[in-house]
Amino acid sequence: MRVVVLGCGFGGVEVASELRKRSKELDITMIDRRTRLEYQAAHPEILSGKVTAEEISGDLNRFASKIKAEFINDAVVNIDFEAKEVETREGLKIHYDFLVIAIGAEQTFFGIPGAEELSHTVNTLKGAIEAKKALERLDYSRKISIAVIGAGLTGVEVAGELVDYLRGRASAKIYLIELMPRILPAFPNENVATYVTKFLSDRGVEIMTGTTVQEVSEQEITFKNGSKLHYDIIIWTAGIKPNNLLEKLKLPKKKGWLKVDPYLRVEGMTNVFAVGDTVYFEDEGVRSCQNVEEAERQGRVAAENIIRMIKGEKLKRYRPKGTIQKPRAFISLGDDKAVMYFGGIIFKPFAYRAKKYVERRYMKRFG
Repeated sequence: MRVVVLGCGFGGVEVASELRKRSKELDITMIDRRTRLEYQAAHPEILSGKVTAEEISGDLNRFASKIKAEFINDAVVNIDFEAKEVETREGLKIHYDFLVIAIGAEQTFFGIPGAEELSHTVNTLKGAIEAKKALERLDYSRKISIAVIGAGLTGVEVAGELVDYLRGRASAKIYLIELMPRILPAFPNENVATYVTKFLSDRGVEIMTGTTVQEVSEQEITFKNGSKLHYDIIIWTAGIKPNNLLEKLKLPKKKGWLKVDPYLRVEGMTNVFAVGDTVYFEDEGVRSCQNVEEAERQGRVAAENIIRMIKGEKLKRYRPKGTIQKPRAFISLGDDKAVMYFGGIIFKPFAYRAKKYVERRYMKRFG
């Protein structure tokens, strides 16, 4: 019996790990176009130099060997659901009995002219490293403008880490630009946005809310209201979109994301599961967040349900903890400070230490 896991981010790794805990006999095949898991939540700290690429990534080959799974470093180009085969860019055709789609999401630029071509991102580890190199190439003997587009969780964290990187360089200015009326618009409690706005503003970040980017050209951003902003570097953090592979797959979707049933099976299919950022999960009016915590929890439930199906047992419903209505998150602010947001309550003391503890504990599995 073979389970094939497509995508080795947090969700995919959790599926493979949990399957092996529950069964020594299963053949587990993990496929990813990358060779290392990337601890995406720590990517902003690449900019400030607080972490290295090696510290926040893990060797997938080594991990697969530890759990006695097969790892294939390749990109998936198609899936034949009738033949139960996955096709890779290198021409491999891999049969499965159960399939788990965990291919994640990609940065979106919303079709804004020039945005993709002229911006850096921290959505991937490679992107974060390239953004850091671009920062290092700037001439700080003159006035420098850095624009961070998107003031969700990642944008806020990037702004905080940039302040740390630029410490002592009075000539540099950071602009945090957000379409919505306030930063952190996904968090229903406005108190967290108020607190973070003051924290970043006190550190010299200029926050521009209710501001729509219309076009990006060389060294100039044009806004919808006609105003312009000179920049030396843009770091784009405004939103994600489904992985490009999903566009090819004729599967039930909502806004491009894969629709799954309460047991994390792709709607209408019995042997195909999906977890992580690639999933649109909504049950009884409650929608799951797309974040690390939920990707891991979904991975564990999907693995358990695969084992239950093999044994002919009743499946387990997935119950999200972090929801759109009640999100949960660590939010780093730079200066070794952070806030924890759980159940609408903000926790400040020791939040940064707690976040780093979670990071270090997770990365140990790749040691």
